[in-house]
Amino acid sequence: MTEKGYMTDIYKQLQDVMNKCDNLSHELKTVKKETEKKYKLQIKKINEQHKKEITTLKVEIKTLKEDNQKLRNENDRLKKQLNNNSDNSSKPPSSDIKQNKKDIPNNREKSNKKVGGQVGHKGHCLSKKDVEDKINKKEYKHEVINVGEISDNYISKYVIDVQVSVIAKEYRFYQDTNGKYNIPKEFQTDVQYGSEIKTLCSVLNTEGIVAIDRLTDFVSSISYGKLNISNGSIVNFINQLKNKCNPIIQKIEEKILNSNIMYTDATTARCNNRNICVRNYSTEKYTLLKATIGKGKKYILESNILPKYTGDLVHDHETVMYNYGKEHVECNVHISRYLKGCYENTKNNWCKEMRNFLVCLNEYKKKIKGSGKKSIPKDKLERYSLRYDEILKKGFEENKKVKSKFYKKEEKKILNRMKKYKRNHLLYIYNFDLPFDNNLSERELRHVKSKQKISGYFKSMTGIQGYLDIKSIIITCKKCSLDFYELIRNIFDNTPVTIM
Repeated sequence: MTEKGYMTDIYKQLQDVMNKCDNLSHELKTVKKETEKKYKLQIKKINEQHKKEITTLKVEIKTLKEDNQKLRNENDRLKKQLNNNSDNSSKPPSSDIKQNKKDIPNNREKSNKKVGGQVGHKGHCLSKKDVEDKINKKEYKHEVINVGEISDNYISKYVIDVQVSVIAKEYRFYQDTNGKYNIPKEFQTDVQYGSEIKTLCSVLNTEGIVAIDRLTDFVSSISYGKLNISNGSIVNFINQLKNKCNPIIQKIEEKILNSNIMYTDATTARCNNRNICVRNYSTEKYTLLKATIGKGKKYILESNILPKYTGDLVHDHETVMYNYGKEHVECNVHISRYLKGCYENTKNNWCKEMRNFLVCLNEYKKKIKGSGKKSIPKDKLERYSLRYDEILKKGFEENKKVKSKFYKKEEKKILNRMKKYKRNHLLYIYNFDLPFDNNLSERELRHVKSKQKISGYFKSMTGIQGYLDIKSIIITCKKCSLDFYELIRNIFDNTPVTIM
């Protein structure tokens, strides 16, 4: 075969192959079209089904994420609630869960000092000279008990004790020139109780928180069964004292309204199977306690004390208080508890820094004040103000990194509060007369909880207000270094009394 014939043969073969490829490609397209046509509806249905499933799954995933976040927030909230105590929140110490180990209250840190009197502390005890001086002044009844054979040589040892005796004082009223018997109203009955037993029962019931049932048993016991007072008589003693207290309560209110600084706070109490509010209005020397059905502005107006007050107010961030008074001091111990709780939950350092900053600033103020100075230099005040802002700025930055939405929100509230009320939290360094905290109010409301735990609850608003009036007088007497027992006895005796 020639070369030309060979090339022609190859060309024909190549042409045949190409024709076959074209035929196969055509067949493939035909098969593909037929296949697509055949399965197109099925594929469309499958795709639509898959899209629906994907959409449903996305909705479910979104819902699960939201539920998961809600559960996380709820878990954080419950965890925070479980971990809250009197050190890191506004909860009272009475609600703390006591552990086997001894608690240290009031946020105090443990020290290395031994329990009891410290080295260098001068103790106090009743000396023989004190006793003999009181015997000479007839303040003590003197009774001699001889032990052994009587002679000129002896050593004296004293035993101080009390003796309870029942006295029946007979008052004899004689006719005047007109033949009339001028008998005072308090002698309406032939037999009545005197001021001493009335004072004892009233003080034990209010200050000692002794229930009336136990009080009747106590009086009977200390009198060796010679004096048996009924429950109704003790109730009458307390009601009589309450009615006689009104002039003194008005005087205390007047003194408080005329003061430059007033401390106030509120707590709840049970009365007639519902929660009511007990609020204190206090100064360094005077205390007034009032009971109202609620805590809001309506009931503050009802008490009609704050609306008349024009001085500075110290309180625990009750925003309604900003409607009254002049300057407002925020309690820094109150916010310190929240800062401590915030740090325990978020571990953000700004909380510790702010807490330490406020405490150290207060210590510095005490030091300056103790040295006789009346103010802090202006340049230092400016530095302290800038430092306060720096800590808050750091707090806002750290808050952005908190993962828990609940803790993040709670911390943001504290940051916003401290930013908005910066002046009120730092007022104590600008004016040395203003305090660092509102602990005075907390101390003066603590007895309400103690009374409620022992007695259960009060039966009426009249009853609880009577108790608060008597308690106001007792607390005020303690502040003014007055003998509250003697003052109450004078009230029963209708003897004029004064509160300094």
